[in-house]
Amino acid sequence: MKKLQSNILILLLFIGFTSNAQSEFIEIDKQVANIGFTSKDKLAEKITSEYKTDLEKVRALFVWITDNISYDFELYESDSLKKEFYTSEENVIDKTLERKKAICSGYSLLFKKLCDDLEIECKVVNGYSKQWLDSFVSKNVSDHAWNAVFIGDNWFLIDVTWASKNEDNTERDDFWFMTNPEYFVYSHYPENEKWTLLENGLTKKEFDQLPTITDRTFFEDGIKILIPNKKIIDVEKNRIIKIELETKNTERWILLRGFPWETYASKNNLEFPSDEEYSKLSDEEKNKYNLVIPSVEILKKEIIDNRIIIEAQLTSENIKEFDIVVEGNTIVTIEVNLK
Repeated sequence: MKKLQSNILILLLFIGFTSNAQSEFIEIDKQVANIGFTSKDKLAEKITSEYKTDLEKVRALFVWITDNISYDFELYESDSLKKEFYTSEENVIDKTLERKKAICSGYSLLFKKLCDDLEIECKVVNGYSKQWLDSFVSKNVSDHAWNAVFIGDNWFLIDVTWASKNEDNTERDDFWFMTNPEYFVYSHYPENEKWTLLENGLTKKEFDQLPTITDRTFFEDGIKILIPNKKIIDVEKNRIIKIELETKNTERWILLRGFPWETYASKNNLEFPSDEEYSKLSDEEKNKYNLVIPSVEILKKEIIDNRIIIEAQLTSENIKEFDIVVEGNTIVTIEVNLK
């Protein structure tokens, strides 16, 4: 397994995580952009006819699908359409190509079908997703599907759904092409643990407890959260918390931002005046209603080697969670349980 992980990390230096690494695919991406639809059984060949290696072909399939199939919000919200479409895997693929839209199962089944046509080993991986809005929910039923594809001697993870262009995302998100398993597992957990592709594995319970990552900066800058190592923490009566980050660059501006935040008025139970009353107040009195009072305060910060260690205090009795903000980007959200 160590050899497997080593090979993955080495290859990913060239193909997965920075704009420079993606540069080798520029010509493929340009060529695929001009390929239109054709019959289902000839589509894979048409998309990849110019390419020789499995890596090139997989990239071409990924780009074609993400450029040409948009997310099907209508299907996602309609039980009747799901009953009509989900009679067989083949029917799901047919409907995806007919409508040029899909939800995760359609994306992943189409990607697998095209790989199968090229005799490239590919699996549909069903599992659990974690996004910001539902990050504190432990799901008991799998709600997402993605792919694992075998190239060379290794398996790689791809999420065509999250990478695709749609009405909310006008650009393809290449982060989800052959994503580092150590990054992928923060938001995807398979029904079968082996498809985490992690050397030491990760249980579903451990996945549920992982901190909620809210910004790509976390991965791009190689940030690791050493403390806290879970998404919900218990805080003692002194309200002191400790944050420890490992990072390539320790010269960073870091802020802790608590929610819900308070104003002078809310903290002192002042009833907000009417518009007319408010307009008559002095600037000093108006500030009582507008001034935001931080609900978390950094007491001490020190740097040891490649670690940033922060001691902070939660100053509000109403605080529910806090963000760790690095250089203006919220990278993670931690929920707090006040004792």
